[in-house]
Amino acid sequence: MLNAAAELSVFEAVLHFFTYAVMAVFAENIVFTHGLGVSQLFKLVKTRDIRTLHHCLPILLVQLLSAPLVWMARVWLTPWLRGVLPGWLPAAALRPVIYLSCATIAMAVVWLLFHLFGRRAAPYLEQLPIATYNCCVLGTILICVNQNFTLLETVAFSLGSGIGYLFAVAVVDEGRRRLRSKDVPGIFTGMPISLIYIGILALAIYGLVGHSITA
Repeated sequence: MLNAAAELSVFEAVLHFFTYAVMAVFAENIVFTHGLGVSQLFKLVKTRDIRTLHHCLPILLVQLLSAPLVWMARVWLTPWLRGVLPGWLPAAALRPVIYLSCATIAMAVVWLLFHLFGRRAAPYLEQLPIATYNCCVLGTILICVNQNFTLLETVAFSLGSGIGYLFAVAVVDEGRRRLRSKDVPGIFTGMPISLIYIGILALAIYGLVGHSITA
């Protein structure tokens, strides 16, 4: 049985995990706060033959599986490379290749998982390459690396970022449905009013972080 100190430590770890996951969904939303994946988001909302879940679930799984790989690459692989690479080739120059490789390995694992479900997973497999190399996946990786997140924080933020992208698609989809109103001036119909809508949402969510303008 766990003693009181161990139970408290587990509770703190779970609370810490959910804190970073919720932060990634709302306050640090990959679309509204960081402006990543917007082009693909519009395609999902506009093209009805692509289901939102078919694209967002691969993103979520790839980010979740690549998170520990990226953390290990940052903590173990990068310092090792600094010791073996020649002086004219800094380890930082190889970081994009390393992180893309992590995402590719995660994509391969997700591809194998989807194949277990047979034909039912065909729509997810079709969207898997586009989802893997979406800038929101690579952006999440870079945020975790630049912030020096721990393994727990990296996994939590990656999970929350995937859920946050699904949340952003759902919000924009509902907003575009309501913005088809005749009250919207003709000059703003379509893409202009959608961008204004996303901009207002981004400002509202960005304000949750507590940013301020300094002189």
